[in-house]
Amino acid sequence: MPAKITRISVFTHCNDLGGKIWNPAIRWTKKYAVFICIQDDTGRQGLGECWCFDTAPDALVAFLRTEVIPHFLGTALADMADISETLICRATLTARHGILASALSGIDIAMWDLRAQQADQPIWKSLSSAANGTVSLYASGGLYGTGKTPKMLAEEMAGHAQDGFKLLKMKVGGDTIEADVARVHAVLAALPEHTKLIIDGVYTYSVDEALQVYEALPEGRIEAFQSPTKAWDYDGMARLSQAGVPVMATEAEYRTELHEKLTHDAQVAFLQIAPIACGGISRVMALSRLVADTPTRLSLEVSSTAVALMAACQIAAADPAVAHVEHHSVHTVFFDTLRLQRQANNRHSLPDDPGLGITLPSNDISTAYSTGDDTIAEVPRKAVTTI
Repeated sequence: MPAKITRISVFTHCNDLGGKIWNPAIRWTKKYAVFICIQDDTGRQGLGECWCFDTAPDALVAFLRTEVIPHFLGTALADMADISETLICRATLTARHGILASALSGIDIAMWDLRAQQADQPIWKSLSSAANGTVSLYASGGLYGTGKTPKMLAEEMAGHAQDGFKLLKMKVGGDTIEADVARVHAVLAALPEHTKLIIDGVYTYSVDEALQVYEALPEGRIEAFQSPTKAWDYDGMARLSQAGVPVMATEAEYRTELHEKLTHDAQVAFLQIAPIACGGISRVMALSRLVADTPTRLSLEVSSTAVALMAACQIAAADPAVAHVEHHSVHTVFFDTLRLQRQANNRHSLPDDPGLGITLPSNDISTAYSTGDDTIAEVPRKAVTTI
């Protein structure tokens, strides 16, 4: 008899970043993470994470409690994908597409965790029996900071290269074009010649400005230019692609029609996807099919916790359409629990544990809601993310 879902719980975590670092869009003060834990009638527990860039997790927790979780309780694991699709169709009327995508991302990842545990194998093997369980990671950092000079930035990025990363990401767009070009040159000068950069403009530039930045940098050293112009400027991204700029777009997009435009119309080099924002593992696999037989490859965004990182790694370890996965140097919640092993070929191997390969540290999270409770547990409300 198929296992049934008996309990769903929501947990939160707050990471205090102190407001001393920023990118062109956000000064990081406190950042929340929202986790989903699904239990079946065998006692197994599946873990997932939801996208949460809000100043507090309250709205997402409430939405999960009232609009999402009740639809899954008592259902068979095999029925969960159909339930998710029904909720997505219903969102045409409710106009809750974005928050629903975040909520269902956590549900879907937890579903895959449970499914792989039932099969007694890691998720990557559930996705592809032919995969070898390794993933290509890039080091992500290079933010702006209080008193942070180009020399300090270069030393930071050089440290990632010394740790074995051959691809790094840094921010641009938070200063003048001249100053940011100088920052990139300083970083490149501090890196081994074979090391490449992803530069992230965080939707800052016009098309002409983005082209000016790219053309001022050494040929062959820039793997991708992430979010070089406004997220909705598909014509602009197409112009940049035609000019030879390796555009990476966008980050937290979840809409199918826009992913199609980015791939087929703008012909971006990389479609960047956050598994915890776009709809989870199932949605990323659908996007892999979308980019098949196109020049576009997938790159998986991670800017939250080790749970999100492991979900991304499980996908990437199974799917050759995924070029690389972001390994953040700032958003590193629970990274001390990771058991990724560096390989000689600049790849990392995943643990062979059944499922997602990670559990939540019980002493560092707060229970926001669990089925059977009548109210949402108190969650911190004083954190503010300045945008």
